[in-house]
Order: sequence, then C-alpha cells, then structure tokens
Amino acid sequence: MSVSNFSRCVVGVGAAVAILAGCGGSQPLVSAPAATQQSAATAGRRGDSGKAHHATTSTEFTVSGRAILLDGQPLFIKGVDYGTSQIDSIYDQAPVANPLDNAYKGIWKTDLDLMRADGVNAVKVYNVTLSSFKDIKNYSMLVDQQPFPKETGKIDEFLDAAWNGGNHPIYVVLSLSFGGANVLQPDYKNALAAAYKIMASQYGAYPAVMGISIGNEINAANLIVQPDWWTGLNDMNTAIKQGFREANNAKKITTTTMIDGTKSVLGKEYLVTVYYGEKFGFKNDTWGIDAYRGPTLGKIWEQIERSTTKPAILAEYGSTAAYYPPSTAKHGTNYSCVGYPPGSDKKPYYGLPPPRPWEDATELKAGGNRNPGMQNLVDYVTTNQKEIFANSPGQAGLGVDSGGFYFEFSDEWWKSGWSHKHIGGFIGNLITTNAEFAGCYDDEAWFGLYANKKSGAGDKPYPLDAGRNPDVRAPRPTLDAIKAEWAQE
Repeated sequence: MSVSNFSRCVVGVGAAVAILAGCGGSQPLVSAPAATQQSAATAGRRGDSGKAHHATTSTEFTVSGRAILLDGQPLFIKGVDYGTSQIDSIYDQAPVANPLDNAYKGIWKTDLDLMRADGVNAVKVYNVTLSSFKDIKNYSMLVDQQPFPKETGKIDEFLDAAWNGGNHPIYVVLSLSFGGANVLQPDYKNALAAAYKIMASQYGAYPAVMGISIGNEINAANLIVQPDWWTGLNDMNTAIKQGFREANNAKKITTTTMIDGTKSVLGKEYLVTVYYGEKFGFKNDTWGIDAYRGPTLGKIWEQIERSTTKPAILAEYGSTAAYYPPSTAKHGTNYSCVGYPPGSDKKPYYGLPPPRPWEDATELKAGGNRNPGMQNLVDYVTTNQKEIFANSPGQAGLGVDSGGFYFEFSDEWWKSGWSHKHIGGFIGNLITTNAEFAGCYDDEAWFGLYANKKSGAGDKPYPLDAGRNPDVRAPRPTLDAIKAEWAQE
C-alpha cells in the first residue's frame, strides 16, 4: 500500500495540508531525573559518564553515518510534537497560528517547565509565521495558501527559554506549513524557499535550535514519483543551509516529516517516500517518518535500513486516548480491534443509532477489565518507546534511528472540528476505524500526554479573552509510562 493504514488523517485547508492531531486526575509535578539535569553539552545523550561540562552559548548539530550529533557526540531525541492551542481555539486563530510567539509566554513557559520535569529534550513544531516574510517576492501567494495566514511576532523569547541558559535545554525543530503540490509551482516554491531562508538566518544562531523540517506530511503518492518535486524540496533545503550560513555559519540540520508507507522492490519492502527521495537525490540531512503501526512498530527498522543510510527520526508516533462507549469494538487476541458494529466501514458514521457517537467520546477507562482501556494505550506507548531506543545507534537493534517526537504533548480540541467540547472524530465529524489504535478509532483531539482543563471564564481562548488563563495540563498515565522509558535511555 502506498500510504500506511496506520497513519493519522490529514485534511485540506485551502490549498494547503493541515495536520490534524491527534483526563486523568492531576498528579504532583515530579523533579527532573538526575540524568536530565545536565549542561547543554550532555543533555539527552546516551552513555554519558555524567562528567561536568560547561554550558556554551552555541550548539552544533551535525550528522555522521546514521547518528545525529550534538557538539560531536550522538544525540538520542526524547521529544514531543508541540503546539500551544487552547480550548476554544480554532485552526486559524491565536495561538494555533504560531505556537511559539512571544505573546503566548503564559502558555509555553509552564509547558517547558513540565517538559523538563518529564525528561523531554526536544520539541518539533509545525508552523512559524514571521512579519519579516512580507518582503518576499510573491509573498501574497504564501498568505493565501498558508493555513495560518495571520502575521505574528517573534519567537526569540521561546527559544531563549527552551535553551534555559544551558541547564537541561530543550532543542527545537522549526517548520513552515505548506501544501505539497505547491512545490511544483515555481513562484510559490521560490517564495517558500525565501521564507525558509529568513527563518534559518533569523534563528539559526540560537543555541536551542536543532534544525528545520521541510514541511509536514506533504508526500502524496502522485508527487513523490516526480523528480521535479524533489528538485523543489532541494531548493528549499539549499535556502535553509544558506540561511544558516548567514546566521554566524550555524551548524544545524534539515529534516522532514513524511507519512509512513511501504513499497515492494524485487520482493523487499522499502519506505516508499524515502525510496524515491534517495532515488532522486534529496539532500536532507535526516529523514523524519510518521509511524502509527500499532503496539509494535514491526519491520520499520529493516525498512529504514534498506531505504537510506542517513539518520532517521520518528517524527510522530503514538495513539489516541479516546474511547466510544456505544461501540462494541474491542481488542482481539493479537491486539488488533475486532467486533466493530455494522457500518463501521462507512463515513461519517459507524453504524450506531443517535445520539451521534462522537459526542459521547470519553477518555479510555483505567482499571478493571475494560477493553479497550487505558492499559492498552500505556502498553502501546511503552513498547513503541522501547523499540525506538533499542534501534538507535549503539544499542542491540539495527541502529537506524536517533529517537523521536511523541505525538503529542497535549490535546488539541479544535482538531475534532469543534473546539468548545472535547468530542471525537476529526474535522467534519468523520469517524473512521483504526484497529491498531488503543481506542479502536481515529480521533484527532485526544493524542496528548496531557489532557486540557479550562481555566477562567469566556468563550475565546487565552490570550484572546481577558477572563481566560492558560489551560491546565492534566497528565495521563501515558506520561508516566514514557517518562519511565526516557529515564532509562
């Protein structure tokens, strides 16, 4: 199959592709593990001896073989995909448009503190918009086709806070959102390359910046087979590298975020996008791969090894925490869900009478013999993380990945299509089955390690409503599960 059935859904917004994301009781904030209380020179590394290092004011991210290097030493990424959208946010509204904007410090400052305590050493974001883009030739094309057209401000305060003076820094992968087909439109592609260059030149010298991702899930089957499409991505890659050179010759990496899918060549399976990217000479430093394959990532490691010699990052992995009480679906003996009600293969409904089942969505239940239940999700997250680490350089596996970004840090209610109530489904209230997910269905608003709780009064999100405070983050059992794994890695 050209695109894996285990990938999350995407939806078109205008001419671009927007990524759809995907409440336990409050738990006390725990101290950061000793292994995370390190300087910039050691944070997040495998096998560090714990020797003291002095924090520096610059960082170098390079690649060697299949490893990503931080200041010359292998880095294992213990990351989360991150956004600051709040309850009542809609997709083109602050703070969705530019999650790292200085104006949203009330949100991201607390989030960074939580991440440090959790053992996170990196975040990946999906979009940053800058007022300086206005000087780009054909800038208006970007405004019309970006899902987040509103100009926003600087992100320097976030990057400084992420660096934290070199005390357990959290490294950042930046990106711009665009539609894959736009790469084949010369004026648009040139404007986008110019925007990437500006981003790299403005922020490349910040020590918290790891690098830049060229898009997100833009690898449609009809595009990846076209050499000209890869030439367009190479133009963006070149522009980013030029921007880094202008930023005091910053050494940072370029990566991607591609939907998982396989291709058979002479009886052997390859990752289809990586296969064509290598065939047509894509000059990225690393490959980012979204992988939603169930409680085990299976043969992806052999497929990575066969498809590329570059470092690979799991750009997204995880599962939804939503549960649909009206459904009869449950996990069979081989984990995959069985017993779906009649009509489960139909959209937008899965065969149940009113009320609409997505309005009855709730969090997976803990304890007892609930099936599906929260323990399914905890097992899923734990096994995925163990496999990712086991297959990183220097470990017992194939040594083909440098860690990953768990999808995602916190829930995003707007991705269900209704930001005022935590319902299921995704934009358009469509519900589809996914037998490999812990809750048996795709539902884009429930992927967080943290659920959200509304704080304050008003029907607009913080900071748009004076009566609102930032949402309160409510940790799920999956957080403890992945923290336990990160602490050992």
